[in-house]
Amino acid sequence: MVFVFGEHHSLSNQLNQNIMKKLLLVLFAFSCINCSYAQIFEQNFQSSTDRLDYIGNSTNQFDWLSSFGNAPSNIVTESGNNFLRFNKTGSSSSVITRRTNLNANATKNIAVIKFKLRITPPDVEETTPPNNLITFYLGGGNPIPTAFDNDNVSTVPDANTFSSLLLRVQKVSSSQYQFFVSSTTTYFEGWQDVLYIANKSGGSITYKNPLGTNSTLATGRQTIWIGTNQVIGSGTISANYTQTTFNQLKIIIPSNYANIKFDIDDFSIHENLNVLPVTFTSFSGKKLGSSAQLSWATISESNNAHFNILRAGENRQFNKIGEVKGHTNTSSTINYSFSDFNPALANNYYKLQQVDLDGTVNEHKEIVALAFNKKGVKISANVIANSSVNIYINEAKAGKANLSIADINGKIVASKALVLTDGNHQLKLDTPLSKGVYIATLQSTAGKTSIKFIN
Repeated sequence: MVFVFGEHHSLSNQLNQNIMKKLLLVLFAFSCINCSYAQIFEQNFQSSTDRLDYIGNSTNQFDWLSSFGNAPSNIVTESGNNFLRFNKTGSSSSVITRRTNLNANATKNIAVIKFKLRITPPDVEETTPPNNLITFYLGGGNPIPTAFDNDNVSTVPDANTFSSLLLRVQKVSSSQYQFFVSSTTTYFEGWQDVLYIANKSGGSITYKNPLGTNSTLATGRQTIWIGTNQVIGSGTISANYTQTTFNQLKIIIPSNYANIKFDIDDFSIHENLNVLPVTFTSFSGKKLGSSAQLSWATISESNNAHFNILRAGENRQFNKIGEVKGHTNTSSTINYSFSDFNPALANNYYKLQQVDLDGTVNEHKEIVALAFNKKGVKISANVIANSSVNIYINEAKAGKANLSIADINGKIVASKALVLTDGNHQLKLDTPLSKGVYIATLQSTAGKTSIKFIN
């Protein structure tokens, strides 16, 4: 895959940042006084598992998320996190548009785009996949070009393009696909953080990069970071892109592109370089006896007051359970930890909030899940050839019980009434399962416990 951004016109609609990493600290190298660093669009797909809820003309909604027959789109959940997936299996395009003005009230001549991206093998494999382009466009015009219409799968004309980001894909094997930025030779797989900056401000800008150090970008230039790899250092923005500000967004996976699963998450656009005071490098958790120990690390902090630790149960309603003081300003690696000595006797979900000195709260996207079962109640599951599930139960207290299996949306696909004795039990549920995430729940006299398993 390749990213190529041209020029963009006006972009400035502030939105609430709920991304897991705070990325950039930018100041104009030439005298930039009272610069605006507003975020104007953000979507992390956490509010719903229905793709239609993300379509509309409200702030942080897309005007169109296509879902054609050979390239359906849907919201997928993995480990408690939602993201958007286009599942391309044949000759259909995939299109994302934001035709409604991102913000028409300010001149936007610096574009900062950040998102998470993953490419995985398709359901319908091609022997030699075509190596065409996925294109991300920022642009605009008055009137708004028809290329940004919801039912338009064509490319955006150069005259209406502020900048564009292009991607290509490479098939390594039937089980391994990679993406790369066009005209480069560095390949990536798995979830990757992508940062794109295009500068048409008329002067150089200095920003803090994902490595935590300062970088400079001249006007008329663009840079692309994937993780901590700068794959394009100072690329020239096409002179054919005559749009000098931007208000619209379009992403196209053409119908003749390779069959792939294209996953995108944490998508945000900034009208200038947003001050992102903390760069996270990790967030993890483990069980220590009956307590949960959380650990995280940062490689840079700017005006960082503290971190809030949040916990939720199966209802995903997060509440603050603790606070850890930050290091205010540092460019060194800092390791943090927090212990939860009272986790719920069920599934526990943890996430972090970073709080600036001025009280601004920025939520870290990553979620850590830890399960604490009630004493004596343990279950595990094993899928056999997609047609049945073996359930293993260690039940400390005899009595009646009920076992159910539900899909990720909560639909019960199998259930069985049981009479258990103390000790170990193994039973087989004959039920065909399609690919996906399932939840097995045992309700017994000893309590209720659930586990997730994947087919």
